[in-house]
Amino acid sequence: MFRATFNHLFIPAEDPRYIYYFLGIVTLAAVVLRLLVINNPIGYDEAYTFINFSSRPFKFILADYHAPNNHILNSLLIGVAYRILGDHIWIVRVPAFLASVFSVPAAYVTARRFFSASQSLAVSAVLATSTSLINESANGRGYPMILLFSLLLANFAGILVRQQSRPALIAYAITGALGFYTIPIFLYPMAGISLWVAATYLTEEQPWNTKWDKLRVFLLACAVSAILTLILYSPVILFGTGFESLVGNNIVKSLTWHEFVQSISPRITKTWSGWMAHLSPFIQQLFVAGFLLAVLFYRRVSNQRLPMQIILLVAIVIVLPLQRVAPLPRVWGYLELFFLFFAAAGITWLANLVFGKFSAPQRTETIVASIILFLVLIVSTNVIVKTLSPKALADRTIAPEQLAADYLTQHITPNDTIIATAPTDLQTAYYLKINGVPYDVFFQRDHPVKIQNALVLVRSTERRATLQAVLDFYNLTSSLDLESASIVFEYGPLQIYSIPAQ
Repeated sequence: MFRATFNHLFIPAEDPRYIYYFLGIVTLAAVVLRLLVINNPIGYDEAYTFINFSSRPFKFILADYHAPNNHILNSLLIGVAYRILGDHIWIVRVPAFLASVFSVPAAYVTARRFFSASQSLAVSAVLATSTSLINESANGRGYPMILLFSLLLANFAGILVRQQSRPALIAYAITGALGFYTIPIFLYPMAGISLWVAATYLTEEQPWNTKWDKLRVFLLACAVSAILTLILYSPVILFGTGFESLVGNNIVKSLTWHEFVQSISPRITKTWSGWMAHLSPFIQQLFVAGFLLAVLFYRRVSNQRLPMQIILLVAIVIVLPLQRVAPLPRVWGYLELFFLFFAAAGITWLANLVFGKFSAPQRTETIVASIILFLVLIVSTNVIVKTLSPKALADRTIAPEQLAADYLTQHITPNDTIIATAPTDLQTAYYLKINGVPYDVFFQRDHPVKIQNALVLVRSTERRATLQAVLDFYNLTSSLDLESASIVFEYGPLQIYSIPAQ
């Protein structure tokens, strides 16, 4: 019974064995490419997550939502990994890494609900080698989990538009709740995919009472997902920072209509630029062409009746004005995922069409799948060579904050207070934390302490790039003897000044 349910949910079709071998190689390539960057220097947001949430007792992870950085499911998993596996930079990235890797076979399963085997393999191949997705896997945040849950939700939706089975309804509800528990921005993929399912029901050639019955059952599954989400967030709502911290923080607070309208165009431009940043002009044009093919010839490219990619955009047009927020570009990562999803399918459909003029359909599938695998190997080899070049290694592995933390660990005294501004403060604090030095040694605006000697970190590449700017931020200039300041550490753009109090 378990096997039958698993096959129903995750085995869309009986494909030739070589397809699964190819998919295994593509997934292995995804693992290798992500392992290359898993030890990249710590970023500000993931350092914030680790220091303020994941490294603290679990009751704080579950109930403290004072900042949206607490992607609770991700924070919990980091907390577990940290306690089991110890202090290593890659520990912070374990959930993101695994989610990014699992997204590759999940993409095949999901795509197979829509497309042929070779098209689905192409979708997995593009996601496996996407530079932006590889880089995101080395960021200990919840966004890769959002992408994985979006793919799984679309997979279960692909089942539900054909058969309203109980396992698929339950899986849809649970996946939705887990997505929301990772980050509330899961509202956007959940709304888009759910609208696609509902629209498919309402446009079927069936009696209206049958359509409404199917829609009612599906909406009940969505309601169950909402209830599960509330249960998961109940520690925050009942015992922690409260419901307002979830719906009223600065990230999701509604703007005025003028502010909202003014923010739309710049955010769209910035988001699109981010998607295209790692692609050559030719690849950009190829993906755009593939996506347009998938839109214009949807009924031939796909086996579904309604174009999901269009309905995903319709859902945003509905939800965003209701919220009146201006989400950051990373919020739309799931849209980038589905852009690549449909672009790869459109390109592969055209390739099948071309090769199909010279060979039988089954042989065409084999030829196209083999070309996809060959391209994956070529792209992966190129990425590996670039990533392991001496310059890339130097740029990626030498973090001034890590070296500064090593210095501070050996030289800090009980009379010293560290002063730094974002992002240098938390990035250095992370490395100090894994060296056994608590975050309490940093001067904090919300509970200032009397300073005997200040160790001031200044990074020339940041917004507050001078000693004076850092001290002015905390209003400490008058309390320190600047004439006695001396540089005690310097590496690249980062200096540490030792300054006694007046």
